[in-house]
Amino acid sequence: MSIINLNYNQSILKKSKKILSLLVLSLILLTSCIVDENGNPLVEPDGEALDQRFEDNRANAVQTFTLDAATGGTITGVHGTQITFPSSCTGNNGTPVTGTIEIQLIEIYTKADMVLLNMSTTGKKSNGDEEALKSGGEFFVSATQNGNPLTLLAPISIRTRNVDSSNFESMQVFRAGNEINDTDPWQEADENNDGQPDDAQIGEDQGPNGTYVLYSVFDMSSFGWTNLDKWYNFSGQLTDLFVDVPNGYNGDNIAVYLSYDGENGLARMDIYDETLGLFTEHYGRIPVGLDVHFIAITEINGIIHYAIQAATITNNHTEVITNLQPTTQADLTTLINNLP
Repeated sequence: MSIINLNYNQSILKKSKKILSLLVLSLILLTSCIVDENGNPLVEPDGEALDQRFEDNRANAVQTFTLDAATGGTITGVHGTQITFPSSCTGNNGTPVTGTIEIQLIEIYTKADMVLLNMSTTGKKSNGDEEALKSGGEFFVSATQNGNPLTLLAPISIRTRNVDSSNFESMQVFRAGNEINDTDPWQEADENNDGQPDDAQIGEDQGPNGTYVLYSVFDMSSFGWTNLDKWYNFSGQLTDLFVDVPNGYNGDNIAVYLSYDGENGLARMDIYDETLGLFTEHYGRIPVGLDVHFIAITEINGIIHYAIQAATITNNHTEVITNLQPTTQADLTTLINNLP
């Protein structure tokens, strides 16, 4: 009679599975980097999958709360945003609703969320020019009842998370689209219809160890995207800026961002010149000498590929990105949030 060593066989089986998993992962990573004789990737970057990732990330970022519509109340997001709903401020076809309503909230405070939810801080001025903004927080707010969208009949109040006084800046209110997947550029809000941009109010609280922290408060009179920002108002010599991505990449299958060192803001370089094969920004308003990081992301075979490059802007700057490498979304989040 032969005796089977079950422990030994199980050990061999586990090792075989581990080796097979490593081979499959290696094959995925290898094929994502294979190029033909002209340098074009044989495995195409998938722009539709990237756009879907952005939408999925927004959906996953939604926090849901319930309130009694008649009494109203205050909700607090996981990152510290507080929103106060007055009594009977939500309605359907102009009529206040009663009973339980559901509030949807997205909070964006970090550069990684700005990239991975594709909600950059680019603002459009009244003359149509698009310029850089630095953000004190981006927010999406909506309300539904039994799945039906509601409207605001009276303004709600949004209070941002607390900020150490040494890092606090007074901000203006900006608005964008009304739907969760809108990507409109930010425009100055004029909730009072007085022809002047709205400024956020400044509040103060006592923080830990007796220190004081500041926050911003502003009103929102319609659901959708809102943002606290201020214009960079760059001074000095300004220049055009270009980004050269590897062969096979273009405006349909890769997202390119410009992150400003030391500031909480970044712009998506959403103009792709088919003739030049280069990405560019809108109006040549990037200052020479500015320290930045370029971020490029795409998706190949369900895996994020990225490049992050530091640079100091020169006159007629062209940044050349030669390679994108695979990573996880969690690791990319850490990399971006660790940028200056």
